Amino acid sequence: MTDLGRRAVRGTMAVFAANTASRLVSFAGMLYLMERVGAEHFGVVAYAASLLAICDAASNWGFSQAAIHRSERADETFATFLVLRVLLLLAVLSVALGAASFSDVLLRGTPLDVMVALAIALVWDAVSDVQATRLARSLRFGRLMVADVVSVVAGTGAAVAMAASGAGLWALVANRAVYSTVRLVCLGALSVERLRLGFDLDDARWLLRFGLPLWLGSMATTWVLHYDDLVVGRLCGKATLGQYDRAYSLGLLPLAFVTGVLTRVSFPLYARLQGDRARLSEAFRIVSGTTLRLAGPMALGLALAIPDFLAVMRWEQWQPMTPMLRWLLVYAVLRPLMDDAGSLLTAIGRPKVTGHTLVAEALALLVLCPLFTSWWGAEGAAASVGLVVLGGLGAWYVAFLPRVVDFSRVRLLALPLVSLAAAGAAGVAVEAWSGLAPGLPCGSAKLAAIALVYAAGILLLDGRQTLADLKTLRRHAIGKPEAEA
Repeated sequence: MTDLGRRAVRGTMAVFAANTASRLVSFAGMLYLMERVGAEHFGVVAYAASLLAICDAASNWGFSQAAIHRSERADETFATFLVLRVLLLLAVLSVALGAASFSDVLLRGTPLDVMVALAIALVWDAVSDVQATRLARSLRFGRLMVADVVSVVAGTGAAVAMAASGAGLWALVANRAVYSTVRLVCLGALSVERLRLGFDLDDARWLLRFGLPLWLGSMATTWVLHYDDLVVGRLCGKATLGQYDRAYSLGLLPLAFVTGVLTRVSFPLYARLQGDRARLSEAFRIVSGTTLRLAGPMALGLALAIPDFLAVMRWEQWQPMTPMLRWLLVYAVLRPLMDDAGSLLTAIGRPKVTGHTLVAEALALLVLCPLFTSWWGAEGAAASVGLVVLGGLGAWYVAFLPRVVDFSRVRLLALPLVSLAAAGAAGVAVEAWSGLAPGLPCGSAKLAAIALVYAAGILLLDGRQTLADLKTLRRHAIGKPEAEA
């Protein structure tokens, strides 16, 4: 990779810097909100957000990926994209909110005004997604990150201020609503091209035809991501759902820092490299390898150190989420790989593979999640999600990805997972045999053991390739041209 590689790596660096800043702000705000707002309020918002996420997926036909993939009629495509996206979302929301207003079976005690406020925020997201897609298509990640940071700061600030005044539930709603509104305004101000309305029937047909498999995949993905929330909320109650929701958010924190960066850059990059198997294989190997090597130990450290963190914060009321978070470890490690592999398959024009696999996962979860939850509670829901993702990812790595890219499953997957298992054993040994009570010393000792053993394992088993990949990233980052053959 030459100029394109340097643009992608520099874009990754910009995304990483801004993403880290926004995540730290969001994390600090979440800690304050967990201190001031009860678990049941988190459960109410999580239940409403899950219902609306399914509505969003029902109206989202993968237009964003389609617009990035298409190389001609960009202006007309994006104008039609905007109209289709908003009209479909409004239609689905009208049906869902209309049904909810007549029956509490859907809402299960969730206030209708909370649903309406979050639905309005969802509409703003649909509009801003068009401009965000346009910026991503041109690899202008810096502008995207400015909008994200500003909106996160605004939303978190509003939520903290309202929580401090005792707003409770509405502080959580304000976080989402303010974020969406500010992001819409920022993207409108920062976009290179003006937002325009338009509708071309041929472009609409192309978008719908390309997006049908993506729509199936989007619905299935959303089902996998949110069905467990609905099951836990119905079978275990809103307070337990609040615990589960916070465990889920903490468990996916490594994904926010890692895949929130890499997948934003990798999809446009893969789309640009389609047709060049050698360069596409190199990009996939570096992105997926880096993703697993970073997200894996972060997720493991968080899962093992969470009781120490809660002890330091003196949050006895949140202790029940510890086993939930640990059961989410499998999902937290595998989900970034699933995201990246799905981005690759979609970017090169094979959305049916991702769509069909995700539908199979959703059907499996439809059966497994209620069974596991009825047997083992919220921990069972977490285990069921990890199990179905493991099945889908295994199918991709065995049957589909080798057809489009060249990679070694041993080097890409097995060696980091062996290192991760050794690091996990070291952390468990510290927890079991150190004699330290949960708290800062115990948590620090576990994290140190995990980091040292994992780093040693990676360097011992695959140090040469890891260092070579780091040199490649550094070369593209500083703009150093590759040596001539």
